[in-house]
Amino acid sequence: MIRDTFQKILILGVVIVFAIGCLLPSIFGKSFTSDWPTKPLALGLDISGGVHLVYGVEAKEAVRSRLQSTLSSLRSRLREKKIAAMRGTVGSDASLSLTLLSDIFVEQAKEIARDVSSELSFVGVDSSTGQPRLTWRFLPATTNRIEHEAIEQAVETLRNRVDQFGVSEPLIQTSGENRIILQMPGISDVESVKKVVGSVAKLEFHLIPKGASGVGTISVKDERGGMRIVEEEALLTGDAVADARVDFDQNGQVEVSLKMSAVGAQDFARITAENIGRQLAIILDGVLYSAPVIRSAITGGQASITGGFSMEEARQLKVVLKAGALPAPLYVLEERTVGPTLGLESVKKGLYAMALGFVIIALFMVIYYGKSGVIAVGTLLLNAVLMVACLSLFGATLTLPGLAGLALTIGMAVDSNVIIFERIRDELRAGVSRDLAVHSGFDKAFSAIFDSNITTLLAGAILYYFGTGPVRGFAVTLSVGIITTLFCAVFVARLCFEAMSLKGKNGLSI
Repeated sequence: MIRDTFQKILILGVVIVFAIGCLLPSIFGKSFTSDWPTKPLALGLDISGGVHLVYGVEAKEAVRSRLQSTLSSLRSRLREKKIAAMRGTVGSDASLSLTLLSDIFVEQAKEIARDVSSELSFVGVDSSTGQPRLTWRFLPATTNRIEHEAIEQAVETLRNRVDQFGVSEPLIQTSGENRIILQMPGISDVESVKKVVGSVAKLEFHLIPKGASGVGTISVKDERGGMRIVEEEALLTGDAVADARVDFDQNGQVEVSLKMSAVGAQDFARITAENIGRQLAIILDGVLYSAPVIRSAITGGQASITGGFSMEEARQLKVVLKAGALPAPLYVLEERTVGPTLGLESVKKGLYAMALGFVIIALFMVIYYGKSGVIAVGTLLLNAVLMVACLSLFGATLTLPGLAGLALTIGMAVDSNVIIFERIRDELRAGVSRDLAVHSGFDKAFSAIFDSNITTLLAGAILYYFGTGPVRGFAVTLSVGIITTLFCAVFVARLCFEAMSLKGKNGLSI
């Protein structure tokens, strides 16, 4: 018996030391070592203040972008095979069309299209204008996959961009089919966030038309608000960019220098070699910033974007280019800013309510149950410490609903003690010895305690699965609290009764 009790005390000691170890970063803050396995308990947006944004994702634009890229590859392959293509377009109905010079190239073009992308489905050919117009679409399964991947990639791109702000615990998660929730605690400038985070950063390189070439063209704005004509085909996109940095040109003007990836540098060298003497337009998010003349093949994989940027604008542009372009445009559905003063006031009131509730519970337990009430208060304190330690261990973010979960769990935890103590009292009134009453009381109370907590745990799991944001925070805190409550009420309290003598008058203090 003594050996078994000693082993339990040793287990409890290890648990307490482990919990304190998890809380050390939260206790000492940023001054604590960064090599520690746990991090300080993060505070949610409603506590520390910050920016809350809900973005909608135009996922269908990702399909159009993929078709545009496929069209560029298809036209490049056709040029290699000496097949003349008059015009290529991507329609608003997510179709890819290509007009050839002659009917004799139709079958060869269809074969090349299959080589370029096995996901293209041939729709048909229209020769009513005298020149064959071939049309393809992606298979439905491919379209759905591209849209789904676009949302996932958008989340990762947003995360890369948010990292530039140095936010310690941002929340970036999907909501529904095409929504993304972004919360950045500690940030107050929502407009700056929207400029950096929400910018598509779609970078494209187009040629300026030279004479009546018969090549398809589109109109784009320049940086002064005027309109410029460029060839429709994008020769290179932002995917080819490996790095970006803020620099200055020979006139001391701010510019953004680009460094291409290995593959991008090869493509850039080929494009510039084939188009010496022509202007290459650099277009970002539909705006033409510069159109330098290609004097020679550029083999170093270097390019630059100029356009009268301020230092802050250039810095923001560098951030979005380094993080990568969004696969599809985003639009703001909801935005709000939470001030840290409001959050701090809410925390103070929440902590005050928790402290007051705990004091009332403690007084009742001590007055009504005597010495065993002291054990109940001790297990409640340990329960609170273990809950916060688990939240820190799992990297959870503490929110106001999370604080409500803490308060609710403390209130629910005392129920387990009451059930156990009343069972023990029943056994003592029946004339059973103290040790046997404790043993029987814990055994008989266990099923009721376990069943009630498991049903609450199931409710918490459902809230977490179907909920978002604050609801999930409440569910996590509640679920963690249920597990620590079972440990404290069944294991720790029983250990205290086994290790200590708590006999009282008439057996009522147990």
